[in-house]
Amino acid sequence: MTYPVPAVNNKQANYNAVKIQINDPKTKISPDYKTNPEDNGIYTGVDIQINRPSVEPYTKSLYEYPAYTGIVPYDMAIQNAKLPLAYQTNLISNRTYVHNDNAYEIEFELKEAKEKEKEIEPETEEITPEVIPAEPQVPEANYTTVEAEKADAAAAGLNFRAKKEPEIIPAEEILPEVDIPNVVSNLHNSDYDIQAAQMEEIVRTAMTTPEKALPFVVRDVFLSLIEIVQNDTSKLPAPSPAQTETRRQIIVNEVIKEYAKEKNLDPQKMELPYKLTKEEIASAVELTPMELAERNKEYALYAMAALAKVYTDEIEKESGTVIPLTDLPGVSTVVDTLRYNSNPETKIAAIDALLYIQRPEYKEELLSLFNLVKKDQNETVSVAADEALVILNNPQS
Repeated sequence: MTYPVPAVNNKQANYNAVKIQINDPKTKISPDYKTNPEDNGIYTGVDIQINRPSVEPYTKSLYEYPAYTGIVPYDMAIQNAKLPLAYQTNLISNRTYVHNDNAYEIEFELKEAKEKEKEIEPETEEITPEVIPAEPQVPEANYTTVEAEKADAAAAGLNFRAKKEPEIIPAEEILPEVDIPNVVSNLHNSDYDIQAAQMEEIVRTAMTTPEKALPFVVRDVFLSLIEIVQNDTSKLPAPSPAQTETRRQIIVNEVIKEYAKEKNLDPQKMELPYKLTKEEIASAVELTPMELAERNKEYALYAMAALAKVYTDEIEKESGTVIPLTDLPGVSTVVDTLRYNSNPETKIAAIDALLYIQRPEYKEELLSLFNLVKKDQNETVSVAADEALVILNNPQS
């Protein structure tokens, strides 16, 4: 086998688009393989196909970048360049430049040193006589007055007015619509009538204008009302036996008068069973401290119910959520009063308070409670609980 001479030994120029050099290629087939006369297969060590090779001359580029070994300044890169107005300067000395005032562009050309030199004529020294400056004239001071300025201004048609001093309005304390500290103070007042008047205001506001009763829905107010309900009145002065008897006689006389009205009789001509003087009647109707405290318990129950209704209605309006009955402020005190208080009148006030805040969501709880109170030993309380059950079961009646 003859091996080709490697191309590296060839000293002549060699121009090739593709140059491939392959030494000693070989392939192997099975010794048991027998060729088929109809087989047109080609068995070679290397199979390379090169189609349509060609050699073309190249042309030089139309533009070649100049080669510089140093820094190329602006004037070398662009000949006769026009500088922007901001960079136009006049040469004053060899170190000082000032800006031109020209509103147009100038051509900034670099010139040879010999072109910049100019012939300088020799200067002759001139002797100038010394000039003594004259003494400066200082004008006299011009004194004026406010009255003179006013007169000049009036003559010029100007309206001269003194500067108007700002009006200072004294500070005024802005009080809230509801003075809660004062409300709490009234609820703790030792005068039971002041307590009652404050609770009456709370109930009236809550029932007529609920939005104005929202400031009352605070912890201190509810604590004060709860304290009134839980007040121990056992040691307070109670009605005397004489007062109790006189009251009984007054009630009997009033029953006789009502009977006379039903029979179309003149009550003034009826002979009453008890002859009572004005002094006896005035003493009988005067409430004792214990009675005033018990009366205020009823007022406090009504006030808590009114505020609890305002509270739950406002929460439902704002969030669409109904507060559970057990979470209403003051309700636990109302329920405890209904179950454990010994005064029948106070228990009936608790029933009325629960009926005021009742709603479909509270029906089952109130039914269970009133069914329990229906078994009270006091007949008045039992009847009131029975009537409350009827109202719950027939809310439209």
